[in-house]
Amino acid sequence: MNPAQLDTQQLLTFLAVAETDSFSEAAQRLHISQPAISKRIALLEERLGFTLFDRLGQRVVLTYAGERLLPSVQGMRKSLEDIVTVAAYGGEARGGRLSLCLSHYCGLHLLPGVLERFSTTYPDVLLDLSFHDSERAIERISNGEASLAYATLPPRVGHGVRTRLLWEEALVPMVAARHCPEGGEADLRSIGERLPLILPAQATSTRAAIDRWLDDCGMLPPAVIEINQLDSIAVLAATGVGWALLPTTLQRSGLIALQGGECQPPNRRLGRIDPVGRAANPLAEAFAAMVEYENAEASTSGYGSNVSPHG
Repeated sequence: MNPAQLDTQQLLTFLAVAETDSFSEAAQRLHISQPAISKRIALLEERLGFTLFDRLGQRVVLTYAGERLLPSVQGMRKSLEDIVTVAAYGGEARGGRLSLCLSHYCGLHLLPGVLERFSTTYPDVLLDLSFHDSERAIERISNGEASLAYATLPPRVGHGVRTRLLWEEALVPMVAARHCPEGGEADLRSIGERLPLILPAQATSTRAAIDRWLDDCGMLPPAVIEINQLDSIAVLAATGVGWALLPTTLQRSGLIALQGGECQPPNRRLGRIDPVGRAANPLAEAFAAMVEYENAEASTSGYGSNVSPHG
């Protein structure tokens, strides 16, 4: 077989299934649908000429041939990561300090894998992390206090800063299950008229998107509770003291999505923020290359999760 006939995307999908023992968990890891996972594995098995997994109910286990293939594919992934690193690094020294600014959501939900990989690949780099909302992140980039940032992207930025869209997600209205009729669906307007709305702080991009949505829907909450982080909002909403708009990545047991009828959920955009007009920082470029590589893994034709990758 000619190695050029092998599809790296299919091989990396095989790796995701092998490491999770599950087609559905592999789909969550790669941000694609489960049918897309099944199709990739079927195409790879057809190309290789042997079965990779035995299906045992909800579980999948590697066949003998799959077990023999696994170390080679793991080595291929490491080689791809090395290629990305070398391309971004350009032979510069591997030590130094990287000042990186993240929103709490990006740091905790979108980039933990990259942070682990970067700190492992560059053990001599001091990763100077700070967590801020997008407005403060832009300010730190503009002032030269940080080399790179990942946060919610505002509609406009000033001179000296540029942004790159990487993820887009819907903010879904949610409420504690105890406010829903047993066995029924909760109605957005009935909940919104009698419960406080839990919101992120004012002057943030996420808050601005929600405020615009409230105006478009003609909704006026009876009261507002403000908290800085979406994770904290999700915890408080689950107690039932109010309702909230959250990405589905933060939906937890006890939180139910509200039916909004004509009120489509607002979207927010997240991505990279870096300076313009300054010499490239090789460490920042190396980190950004890792993010781009992981994001490319999630980019597929027509399939996506709540957080949709953009390349």
